[in-house]
Amino acid sequence: MRNAKVFQLVLLIIVAGCTTQPGKDHVANNANAARPDVQCHSEQLTGSMLSRTVCTTQDQRDAQQAATTGLKTAVGAGNAVCVNGSAAGCH
Repeated sequence: MRNAKVFQLVLLIIVAGCTTQPGKDHVANNANAARPDVQCHSEQLTGSMLSRTVCTTQDQRDAQQAATTGLKTAVGAGNAVCVNGSAAGCH
């Protein structure tokens, strides 16, 4: 009897792990069809087993790249990186 319950639990875990999120690809395909400069990818949050689809335009990706480059330059130059004025020397 105990082996049957363990088997059921293992089977349930396996089935739950194999499930997918229906409609996820459908949303990404619709976004890509609406605007050719839209790219979608899946992001998994740290500490979470769930992922979400994130779609961005070319302008958004360019702005994100510029912000990343600016941050790398500021840190490389030894400047304080201000986040909401929390670092010393921030206004």
